[in-house]
Amino acid sequence: MKQLAPPTITSAALRVLHVAAFTTRNWTLPGSTVTAKQINDLWEAIHEVPDVLTRWSESGEEEREIERYFREYDEKWPAPTLLAIYRQARDAQTG
Repeated sequence: MKQLAPPTITSAALRVLHVAAFTTRNWTLPGSTVTAKQINDLWEAIHEVPDVLTRWSESGEEEREIERYFREYDEKWPAPTLLAIYRQARDAQTG
């Protein structure tokens, strides 16, 4: 049965979405040298996250899927470091 992701996962994923949103906004400011390719890759990595959070199962596969998206971006670009941001936010809640 599909359900919503656990609160720690949801909160950590929302942290990544927040960082991606303000980072993209900042990249639109004059003087930014970021490319459209990087912006596209960033949103390619995060656009599925809300959907994944709403179809959670007990298998743990969904968290691996989210981490895979973040890792694919991180392997291409130095910042923002999506997987590290996600894990730091998740781990901060689990203490």
